[in-house]
Amino acid sequence: MWIGAGATLAILATVTFSWAVPSLRKKAQASAGERIEVAFVDAPSWMTPTDLAPIQDLVAREAGASAYSREGLERAQVALLSCGWFDEVRQVRRIGSTSLEVDATFVDPIALVVDAGGEHLLDSRARLLPRTYATGTAPNLTRILGASLARPQKPGQLWGGADLLAGVEMAKLIATQRWRAQVSAVDVSDFRTNQTLSLLTTKQCKLIWGRAPGREASAEVPAAQKLRYLDLLTNQYGRIDGAGPQSVDLSVDYVGSH
Repeated sequence: MWIGAGATLAILATVTFSWAVPSLRKKAQASAGERIEVAFVDAPSWMTPTDLAPIQDLVAREAGASAYSREGLERAQVALLSCGWFDEVRQVRRIGSTSLEVDATFVDPIALVVDAGGEHLLDSRARLLPRTYATGTAPNLTRILGASLARPQKPGQLWGGADLLAGVEMAKLIATQRWRAQVSAVDVSDFRTNQTLSLLTTKQCKLIWGRAPGREASAEVPAAQKLRYLDLLTNQYGRIDGAGPQSVDLSVDYVGSH
């Protein structure tokens, strides 16, 4: 009798457990048409909700609805690494049945390259990012004018050309300067002939910078001294273009303007 009772209890437990597993799985799976929410750990402030939305849709689509699908999470991770917005994607994980969380490192936007197709976002390693703005609608980043090579075909690819790379180094150098907003663009169009860069100010003054930072000619003023001179002008006049000359040559020890 005891054996029979134990067997009966075992059968009941098995039936109950077998019924419970599909129920648990159903609860851990988003219903058809139910939106999957995607959050990014420490998303940067420059990434607007408009820019973030298609990335969130990409993650939700690749991950799928089932909380038990490891393959879906792996697909989402691969898709994120391929989309051009990330340096590293450490983990995509589920938080409940309708939420996903992404732990990743976003790229570092540094400049906008201007061509006939608009203003194209570039990161600090000169890689094209998946965002192009109509002229005049982009965020307040340094623009680069006069790049010799056409933009890459896909986001994440390096935008080549020694002139463009020099322009990116220039954009990185001035990014944290207090007067950076007075610079409308870095002009690299003269680089192909004499390897020089220029800064164009918001008052149409051309500051002839010289060679790329750290690559100065033997007789050229180093980058740190040029920055100090621009700080001096800012302190004295409130602007890096001083009293408003049409051009200033920063590359020589005696700064000339006309």
